Amino acid sequence: MLNQIHLSKVDLNLLVLFHTVLEEGHVARAASRLNLTPSAVSHSLGRLRHLFNDPLFLRTPKGVVPTERA
Repeated sequence: MLNQIHLSKVDLNLLVLFHTVLEEGHVARAASRLNLTPSAVSHSLGRLRHLFNDPLFLRTPKGVVPTERA
């Protein structure tokens, strides 16, 4: 279950980023599509991971796959 999250304090752009990584299955491709650096995407994913207390994506040799919670 989620900890109490105050949506007024959540950057909703993180949800766009999450969706793009989910669709692309790769951080670098998602970064390119969002016109961001892979580092910026990784940093933003870290914020989401902290928010949801879950890794959200697992690294594989072919990219990333979502966790069950994601």
